[in-house]
Amino acid sequence: MGRLAAFLFFVGPAVLVAFAVSLRTARTVESYGAVMDRVIEHSAAARAASESEGVELPLLLAVASAESGGRADARSAAGAVGLMQLMPSTAQELAASLGESRPDVLDPATSLRLGARYLRRQLDRFGDSPCPKELALAAYNAGPERVAEWRRDGGDPAPDVVIDWIRFAETRAFVRRVLDYEARYRPPDDAAPAR
Repeated sequence: MGRLAAFLFFVGPAVLVAFAVSLRTARTVESYGAVMDRVIEHSAAARAASESEGVELPLLLAVASAESGGRADARSAAGAVGLMQLMPSTAQELAASLGESRPDVLDPATSLRLGARYLRRQLDRFGDSPCPKELALAAYNAGPERVAEWRRDGGDPAPDVVIDWIRFAETRAFVRRVLDYEARYRPPDDAAPAR
């Protein structure tokens, strides 16, 4: 017991809490590079989906990175599947809108194509907002009806407080993660001008 007490004193409570949290989570922390390398493997399919749905390629790649960590076989506890983490019912509805039946969302090209279509719908739906991209990403994560409800209840957010305006902590984190990945995928000379 003396060695354990000495170890606990040496590492401190913060390290033990971090260790306990890491034991409780099924997800591993990976570098941006590792995730981006996996997503880039599907760049041809992502480019095709981006062009067909009119979604910027860096944004589409960023959503795939944030949603699945670039894993085509990813499955969430809520039931979302594939690279773009689509719910099966949403994937089925999106496929039907393209005249397809029974989509294989574990296929990266299919997941990217349907995910791009869903993202385009959200960008169009929230296009009248001062922050259409952020609201579209929030809708992709939390559902478009929730975001529409937030707008009805509290009005549109100002661009400088849009992330804080999002009511769910998980969705705020998702939007931040996507925007961070998007900046990493965007070519340097394509960066937005500084304000």
